[in-house]
Amino acid sequence: MTLNTQHPTPNTLLTEFTTWLEDVRRTSPHTVMAYGRDLTSLFAFLETHTGQPLTPQTFTELTPSDIQAYLAHRLTPKGKLNRATTSAKTSLNRQLSALRSFSRWLHAHYGVSNTAITKLHGLKAPAPVPKALNHDQTWQLLEQLAPPHAQHTSTPEVRRNFALFITLYGLGLRISEALSLTRGDVAGDTLIVTGKGNKQRQMPLPLPVKSALNQWLTASQSSESGSHPSAPLCPNPQGKPLSPRFAQKILQNTREALNLPAHLTPHALRHSFATHLLEGGADLRTVQELLGHSQLATTQRYLATDIQRLLTVHAKSHPLAK
Repeated sequence: MTLNTQHPTPNTLLTEFTTWLEDVRRTSPHTVMAYGRDLTSLFAFLETHTGQPLTPQTFTELTPSDIQAYLAHRLTPKGKLNRATTSAKTSLNRQLSALRSFSRWLHAHYGVSNTAITKLHGLKAPAPVPKALNHDQTWQLLEQLAPPHAQHTSTPEVRRNFALFITLYGLGLRISEALSLTRGDVAGDTLIVTGKGNKQRQMPLPLPVKSALNQWLTASQSSESGSHPSAPLCPNPQGKPLSPRFAQKILQNTREALNLPAHLTPHALRHSFATHLLEGGADLRTVQELLGHSQLATTQRYLATDIQRLLTVHAKSHPLAK
């Protein structure tokens, strides 16, 4: 492919790239936003670093030293990459990923090639062990959120919120997956979940989750539009899907009221789902399928939590540990 003779501005390049991520790659909105921020910062640095206006040609001349200079600049004014904390390394690795992805896109759309960029390796950082609630904390949370037994003392909003959170824990969904559910996704004893890359998976509904969803569906059949199969399963008063911030705020208030751990977030319920399955003897492949992970290595992070629990039990119970 020959080099495109046009010289688009950095803003044009960024807009074209993020649009391609959204429309073609179906990348998650959070990743698109993060890549956009990272590349905006990179473009500004390169214009200062090279002293020239940024064009596609600029990327053919970049060297690993240029990229290291940028990463060190993002770390601290006098940053040392080998002294970066785990969180800083994770951030820098994401910036490298954004740059590699952009470089491949630039090659495909503008004929600009730079193998030095595409071969860049990230900094080694241990994968964080997911933080889950224990069984008692989980039951405390669900009992607090559960609607009263008497039907007339419960509002539809309470039933909606409980249905959302017991589904997050009972099925291990991402918050984005749960909030994108429609009424039509509830199909008898199963739930149709659309995950990353628009991949669908069918989840079995445990009886408590099925009961909570059915109670909410019954309580919310107040309008024709709200009862349509394409309507959001958990809508706000305007009929739009609830926001992730809304769910976060409810859990924040509840955990403060019950003195639960600070790591209690919607995603912690997904971690709890996976951890409790493994503690109960579920095999890793099944957990991978239920979570919708494309790579087994992603699911294996949960083993670290379970192994730590087994080590604790061994230390308390085995004669050789005493």
